[in-house]
Amino acid sequence: MIESAINSKDIKRVLPSWARVDRVVNNTAIYNMDIFENIMSFNQYNLDGPAVDYFGTVITYGEMVQLRDAYARGLKMLGVEEGDVVTLCLPVGIENLMLLFACNKLGAISNNVNFLFLKHDFARYTRDKKSKIIVTLDAYLPYFVEHLEHSHVKKVLIMNMDDFLPDEKKGMFLDTSKMPKKMRKVFDIKQITECMMNLDKVRGVDFIRLHDILNAGLHSVIGLPKGPVDMNRDISYYYTSGTTGDPKCVVYKEHSVNAYLEMHAGLDTKDYVGQRCLQVIPLTHMTGERVCAYQPLARGGCLVPYPIYNKDSFAHDLVESKAEYVVAAASFYLAAVKQGVIGPEALSRLRRPGSGGEPMTKSGVRQVDEWLRANGCNVRYSLGGGASEEGGATLVTYFMNEETKTNETGMPLKPFIKLKLEDENGNPVPQGQKGFLFASSPAAADRYLDDEEATAARWYIGEDGIRWGVTGDIAVENPDGSYNILGRASDSYINENGERIFLFDTEYALDPEDPINQWEITAFKVEDGMHEVVAQIVLKNGCDRDKAELVSYICKKYGVHAVKYYDEFELGEVTGKRDYLLLLQDYEGYYSPCDDTHLYKVTYSEDGTTSRKKISNEEASRQIG
Repeated sequence: MIESAINSKDIKRVLPSWARVDRVVNNTAIYNMDIFENIMSFNQYNLDGPAVDYFGTVITYGEMVQLRDAYARGLKMLGVEEGDVVTLCLPVGIENLMLLFACNKLGAISNNVNFLFLKHDFARYTRDKKSKIIVTLDAYLPYFVEHLEHSHVKKVLIMNMDDFLPDEKKGMFLDTSKMPKKMRKVFDIKQITECMMNLDKVRGVDFIRLHDILNAGLHSVIGLPKGPVDMNRDISYYYTSGTTGDPKCVVYKEHSVNAYLEMHAGLDTKDYVGQRCLQVIPLTHMTGERVCAYQPLARGGCLVPYPIYNKDSFAHDLVESKAEYVVAAASFYLAAVKQGVIGPEALSRLRRPGSGGEPMTKSGVRQVDEWLRANGCNVRYSLGGGASEEGGATLVTYFMNEETKTNETGMPLKPFIKLKLEDENGNPVPQGQKGFLFASSPAAADRYLDDEEATAARWYIGEDGIRWGVTGDIAVENPDGSYNILGRASDSYINENGERIFLFDTEYALDPEDPINQWEITAFKVEDGMHEVVAQIVLKNGCDRDKAELVSYICKKYGVHAVKYYDEFELGEVTGKRDYLLLLQDYEGYYSPCDDTHLYKVTYSEDGTTSRKKISNEEASRQIG
């Protein structure tokens, strides 16, 4: 614990004189403030405390006020008005955070888009949102510059990673050697320079340095809105990950994000004023915005942004940042496990290592816990999670038993979050049995943009008068009141007896003594409408067992038909999570048992045809490597 630090539950809050409770949703009293005013109400005795530390550039809570207003004035000088849509396509950093606040100050809607979305479908994410302005990183611009001339976009504000770096750190991102291969391509200086030199050829679009807008705003006295805000206004667009189909635009209203902070106010969330909070999840994700930015700020924490979303450097970034708190994808922790021990005291400061959004097996959690302990962290890994449409942290781990918890997703934040489990016929499911998860949260999204059908399928008003969200998750309630989110309802198939088989049941059966670091269980259609269940596996470091021999062992023990080995799982470009769609379409390179001296090499296909080639165990061992 930070020496002499104030527990966040004991923060003395100072509300603006005009603040009033606008509404009460699920027992949550929501004030008529914008999100920045809400955050600052927790920090009036902490104005000199650090709010952001960007590689040595420290911004205090008091300085954030001036910075937010400067960006807001700069945007207003460019013509941004209430209700306008401002597309933010930025890495984790000071700029993205402050522009979220600035847009909100003006009553504009922040359209939070990963640059890969713009690369693949520019019209959907800008024209369909009627966005005339984009704020982006210079390295992202080459991916969508060709679409600008024929779009509604009139102004592009461009930042550079150096803009807020201390002088001695400027240029640090020019060395791309330690970045993932895909990120090295993004930060190709030749590609960026060539793009910037040809911007004058793009007609009808003004390109402006974001830092110039900031400087103009700092010297401006243009008026800004003050006082209460309309809690029913749309304030942000975020997007589903697309792992279950095309990404949908999720619309949040002002009262939603404020509710997220209000239902945590006064609770012992094991946070302390001044704690360093490593940010690795981009603010283009709703989790990155609320869980990793707004909530730590409302707890008086210091955000430590690391803009390169890189699982391979996560372990060392965590050490270098001197963080006490971090939320990252589960895949980041499993990558860190493979990297081994950094030092016996490397993570001695870390008190809250958390993740969310991906279920984990007990074996996976055990490996992460062992890695944390070996690096000096004396607390255990926490999962947490919940559908982003319900406001993010639907299930929290603040109140879990530190000694006994394993891979529980967490507990609902009572009395604000309501959960229920039902079977396929809508009947209640008793504790200890799997069911379809429904959630009700005051922080839930309002709707999917321009998609009444999807909205109606996602939320409904029950007979109890409660607005319920259909999460699409399968979960189980444990005896202590915690829940495990096991996986998606779609992560299943119907067998020959008409029974629904959930693939994650096999995943959760993983024996921690087996040499499997990570695995995914997938079902492929085969002839006659049947399914074969396969195990896609990353082995533990140092596994010296023959991989061909392991095929028969794994298939027999876990009841799967075939096995494929991976050096590591590919992560989705947008989410940073395991790329499930890629695994669902990975049909080649499987091995299944044949007899004592042979295996079958199996190839599946989308249309259900399957080929099997009989090969010797020795040949299989050579092929697998």
